[in-house]
Amino acid sequence: MKTILFIVLFTFELFALNPKVYSVLGDQLYDNLENIGKLQDINEFKMYSKKIQEYYLDVKSVRKIGFMIDKGNSEASKTEYLKELRKLSKTNDFFIKSVNSVFQKSLKDEDSDLFLKMLNSGLLDSDKYKQEIKRYYYEHKDEIDIKGTVIERFVNEDIKNKKRVYTGPSKKELQKAKIERIRAKDKAKQEAIAKSIEEELLKKKKKIREEQKKELKTK
Repeated sequence: MKTILFIVLFTFELFALNPKVYSVLGDQLYDNLENIGKLQDINEFKMYSKKIQEYYLDVKSVRKIGFMIDKGNSEASKTEYLKELRKLSKTNDFFIKSVNSVFQKSLKDEDSDLFLKMLNSGLLDSDKYKQEIKRYYYEHKDEIDIKGTVIERFVNEDIKNKKRVYTGPSKKELQKAKIERIRAKDKAKQEAIAKSIEEELLKKKKKIREEQKKELKTK
């Protein structure tokens, strides 16, 4: 219930225009606010739910001060407003960096569901990662629906510019890449098992030596 109310508050608050004072810094915070709020619905960000909600309330409060300054209210301090904006900017940057980090994790883990969530978060610089996004899509076509996503825009841009649209690797190449990934995972698993066995043997040897020392002392 609290989460639903929180999202409703987001919707109503974001209808108004942003304060004009220090808009270069403020607009980024206010424009990202709704998207940051939605992160708490993603498993990887649930641990930050409290931080996100507190951040929302802080931004809401500071935003009101910005409007007061715009209206010429003498009780509102521009210096304090700027100070608060800079403080909130650090939290905004934290969530943007977190989204980038989780996006990279989705590529590494080949987690297409998480990949799409980060892509649609509104906090990822998709143009910056354009090649990585397209490459991942073409290697996981059967898992991804591009309709309404930035991937669709990338493909449409290529068509509009009459450029050769990369269709991705062949079935043979995809199969080869899949086999290599499976082998790499199996190798890592086997190495982990071998390491675990080796550590267990070392523990047993150490225990035997200690027991032998005790026996010698008692003789």
